[in-house]
Amino acid sequence: MSTKGKKKYLLVLGREALDRDSNLYQEVLGNLQLSGFEIVFDPMDRIRFAFMRKVGPGKFLGKHLLLPLLRAVYVVLVQRQLVDFLLFIMKRISSLEFRTRVVSTYIQRLSDQTSHLVVLARSAGSIVISSIANQVAVDYIICLGYPFKHPEEGEAAFRTAHLARLDKPMMIFQGERDPYGGKDMVNQYNFSPQIQLSFVDVDHDFNLNEQDLLRVKTEIERVLMKWE
Repeated sequence: MSTKGKKKYLLVLGREALDRDSNLYQEVLGNLQLSGFEIVFDPMDRIRFAFMRKVGPGKFLGKHLLLPLLRAVYVVLVQRQLVDFLLFIMKRISSLEFRTRVVSTYIQRLSDQTSHLVVLARSAGSIVISSIANQVAVDYIICLGYPFKHPEEGEAAFRTAHLARLDKPMMIFQGERDPYGGKDMVNQYNFSPQIQLSFVDVDHDFNLNEQDLLRVKTEIERVLMKWE
């Protein structure tokens, strides 16, 4: 299939607590050598970013009423996923499953105009993309802090079972002190040969020191250069 006229995208899939990561994104994505890739955020995150710029992250009414309404309008009117939306509000599917279906539809539609897609995933965004990677056109996944387990709720199959079957390359940068799975969890899960783990000295908030920030940025740039 011809790739003439198609774009290369670095898709950023954020965590649920998106407002906590603005500094991280600025550090990681700032002055990044993109090798012709264009940075895009998934639509749900773009809506959240735009909303927080307008009203701030601390507005109770906006955060818990208006923002969900805006996201619902996008899913129903733009993505045309009325059934998935109804399943979500009826609590037949979880918020993570709902987001996963929205992202899957977004990537499938994006693939018509994309020659290469690399995903930079953060926390819950890593579960989203790794769970659908075998079914969508993604070339590489870079994860910043995978939530292998919940610190209070413990293990859950939806977080890790699919990692054994992943057939797309994935680099996971994991905090040594991450309560969602630190250095002690290396031998606890079955990983596909496509997955590489690299530990950095952080917790789940991912406040990188200068040396580890350089490691992360170098890896992203190395991956993007594959398709120069």
